[in-house]
Amino acid sequence: MLKKSLLMLSLFLTVALLAGCGSAYGPSPVVEATGPVVDDGPMTAEKILALGLEKSGGAKAMEKHHGMKMTGTFSLPAMGVTAPIEVYQKAPNLMYTRIQSDMFGTIESGSNGSVHWEKSMMSGSKIKTGEEAAVAERQATFNLALKWKEFYDKAELAGEEEVDGTPCYKVIMTPKVGEPETTWIAKDSFLTIKSETTLNSEMGAISIEMNFSDFREMDGVLVPFKTRQVLMGMQEMLITADSMQWDPEFPAGVFELPDDIKALQ
Repeated sequence: MLKKSLLMLSLFLTVALLAGCGSAYGPSPVVEATGPVVDDGPMTAEKILALGLEKSGGAKAMEKHHGMKMTGTFSLPAMGVTAPIEVYQKAPNLMYTRIQSDMFGTIESGSNGSVHWEKSMMSGSKIKTGEEAAVAERQATFNLALKWKEFYDKAELAGEEEVDGTPCYKVIMTPKVGEPETTWIAKDSFLTIKSETTLNSEMGAISIEMNFSDFREMDGVLVPFKTRQVLMGMQEMLITADSMQWDPEFPAGVFELPDDIKALQ
């Protein structure tokens, strides 16, 4: 009974976080499209983020692409749950994510540019509002790295810390809507390897820790193929990309609102 209860809680939290899965596979830094960074003078948050963009491939490499498809595996190790996941994203702000499992059915979420939604056996069908909608809008924005000032008020350097032995810059991003997002950017590679934030949902405040690894080059852009999420300091979720593709041919209607979501409008 306890294991079943923990599984149901994990799945509820999964639904709350599912829209974020796709965003984990964009370029790691959050910066504007600027020219080469001159690395002189004291470090600032925006300089660190700009160096991260440059080291990850640069604005020109990112601007070449207008869509992405990821297929891989989603797992809850403590619960013994493993399921396939697929994510589609298309500029400027279209997104669709699906996890399918014989154990808990299908979990879906998406954005059609103006409506952000989710559906599962746990939550039913839902249109996101308020802070949840604002978070979903950021996550659905393709190449958010190139337009961060549309969504964030400021970036601040909060010192230096180690993450699993890796020296990092600690940068706090304050969104226009939602809780601050703290990121740890490796001093040697300028890749973002960890982030923490809080999502205010129907269940209350959910703390989210994300760790990024297995960075690979995709047509000149470094992208993390593995993401580890820890919810509420206890529930671990792993997302591993098996295949990633820029500018794929999208399935017909993949970004359209499901009928039950239309009915909620």
